[in-house]
This record gives sequence, structure tokens and C-alpha cells, in this order.
Amino acid sequence: MAKNIVYRMAFPKKVRNESELKMYIMIGILVFVIACAVIAKLISYKYWTCIYTAFGNENYFKAVAKLEREGIPFKTKTPMNLGSERIQNRHEATQYDVFVKKEQEHIAQRAINKN
Repeated sequence: MAKNIVYRMAFPKKVRNESELKMYIMIGILVFVIACAVIAKLISYKYWTCIYTAFGNENYFKAVAKLEREGIPFKTKTPMNLGSERIQNRHEATQYDVFVKKEQEHIAQRAINKN
């Protein structure tokens, strides 16, 4: 009986059985994991700066090749392009943001601007 009283005090009346309770716990864990992933992603970009935004695969690969040639580590972020009407030519309109570490920003800019 004591277990039943604690159970009723800790959870709302809408939660009537243990399967509902387990479902709410799983949803809570899922929300927590997603929040942690988002925070980790934001923190990982804290020390990086966007040095180049390319539109289309060809421009992206040219810029990345120049950075790789110089040995500069980089990250790429692709924002969602929900407004794109040209689905069949998506590779021509995709936006790529290229990030490098802040302390290597000048070296990366020089590498990208080389012919």
C-alpha cells in the first residue's frame, strides 16, 4: 500500500499503469539525449569559424581540395534548403559552409584564394 501512495504522489493522475510510466520515462530519456546532442554540436563549433560558403558541389570540392592540399583541418555544415524548387538539380543549389579552427583562419583564407 505504501508503494501505491508514493506512486500516486510522484506522478499525475493521468498515469494509471506502469506501461504508461515507462513510456513517459522513455520519452524523457529521448528528449534528454537529443538535447545533449544539440548542445554538443553547438559547443563543437565554438572554436571554429566559417571561412567560405559554396553553392553547388563543384565549388565545394574546389574549396575543400585547396584546404586539403595545405593540410588544414575543416568541418562542413550543410544548412537545410527547404525552399529549393529545383529538386532534380539539388546538387547545383546546395549550400555548404566550410569551417576551420579560428587560429588557422588566415592560412585557410590564403589557401582558398590561391589560383
